[in-house]
Amino acid sequence: MRPKKPHRMYLMISFILCCVWINTTLANEVETTKKKNSKKSIVIKEHTLLAATPPAVSASALHGAETAGFFLGDFDRLTRLMEEHKTPLAAMAPDWLNIAIEHRTRYETFDNGFTSAIPGDNEQIHQRTRFLFEIEKILDPLRFTLELTDMRAPMAHHGQDRSNVFANHFDFTQLHVDLVTNNFLGTGHAAQFEVGRMILDFGEGRLVAGHRWGTLTPTFDGMQFRLGNDQTGWGLRIFGTRPVNREPTKLDWNTPETYFSGAQITNRNLAWANADLYWFQLNEGNKGRKREISTTGFRLFATPSKGKLDYEIESMYQFGAVDESNYFAHRHHGEIGYSFNTTWPTRLIYLFDYSSGNKDPRKNFDFLYAKRRVEFGPTGILGIFFPSNIFSPAGFRATVSPTPTVRIMMSHRAFWLADKNAAFVGSGLQDPTGQAGSFLGNLFDLNLRWDPQTSFLKRMSLDVGFTHLFKGSYFKRIAQTPGTQDTNFGYTMLTFKF
Repeated sequence: MRPKKPHRMYLMISFILCCVWINTTLANEVETTKKKNSKKSIVIKEHTLLAATPPAVSASALHGAETAGFFLGDFDRLTRLMEEHKTPLAAMAPDWLNIAIEHRTRYETFDNGFTSAIPGDNEQIHQRTRFLFEIEKILDPLRFTLELTDMRAPMAHHGQDRSNVFANHFDFTQLHVDLVTNNFLGTGHAAQFEVGRMILDFGEGRLVAGHRWGTLTPTFDGMQFRLGNDQTGWGLRIFGTRPVNREPTKLDWNTPETYFSGAQITNRNLAWANADLYWFQLNEGNKGRKREISTTGFRLFATPSKGKLDYEIESMYQFGAVDESNYFAHRHHGEIGYSFNTTWPTRLIYLFDYSSGNKDPRKNFDFLYAKRRVEFGPTGILGIFFPSNIFSPAGFRATVSPTPTVRIMMSHRAFWLADKNAAFVGSGLQDPTGQAGSFLGNLFDLNLRWDPQTSFLKRMSLDVGFTHLFKGSYFKRIAQTPGTQDTNFGYTMLTFKF
């Protein structure tokens, strides 16, 4: 039987106290050994290959790190921290071994649902544990990567503990061999060829993203080739893969008759006009719908700088066929940001989003393997808005850091359906007549993140958040409405890195 509402606050408090107790037991943790200066990384010098990861964030610069679209709590930094010996296990490991462990537990709950499937309340405890290993040097120029991930929902309702969105018991997230060179065919540019199971992450993750805030991490079996550098200078990535079907309680395997491939070119030579140009191809032939979709797009952004305006523009276009019917859709994202030159680093961003819709649900914009946290609010059991059949012309996000280890994020956005006759994607709601209108409501989102950098606490990150959906007129007029009362969502999330 589900706990009653008055008990939820006690449950959250108990959860925090338990995590603090666990932290205390680690007080005698052996401090990291001296950094190995001989440790060779492929992420430092010009012409050296850089993986598609967010900027490294040191303890001293934690409060100021930002790129266009960057949200500190929505990026995976474990690989970078491990390779730079900023995790204790990597620092104590031999020169040829990188190793790290991460555990994340999140309690989340909401009331007054927004979907036809769950019109009432919902809550969940979600846990994700990752074991990441890299072997290099001893088999040069070969490099080996292994990641084991365990995802569970020990307290969940509505079958979430058996859903492959929330559960994937101890499985391979990465298992690939890389051939690495710093002088590809005498060009002076680094290159890397990967074969095996991998995570793909491009740009801000609006089409393809790896480990992020949400519970679902797409993985792929195949090959990937990287040339150059995708964070300074220029870079090229080409890949051909088969998406992996996620099984909650047994080993995952790639999706038969489904192929995902593509290429991306990046240029970072102009701080005011960083550019990405990409093309992705999805050929799917074994599921409820058959998708033959080509996605092409570009991204332009300026590097944020204190006291100056910056921007980001990304446009995506899709064409092809769905169930042998012609298909065309598009999505556009825009940002204008300003980083204030103040004692407390503060940043304000104006946001715009449009994703096309169609009365035929199969022809809404397909967001492929995207993440949604930054622009569309928390995911997990919430995930109100998807980047499909959505129009949001007015929104903002603000971040402020009162101390180098504390970061506060607040955002507010208004949402409409791009096509009022089309589906409210992810909710199970649609009014083909359009009489329900298009105004979905306003979303307020607040997040506080604490990254203590003292003693054993520096292994921990704490996130606390609250989100409120002010439901719009659509929920009053739609025939199968889940209710008109506003939705309140709260979460507490603890992350440990070893």
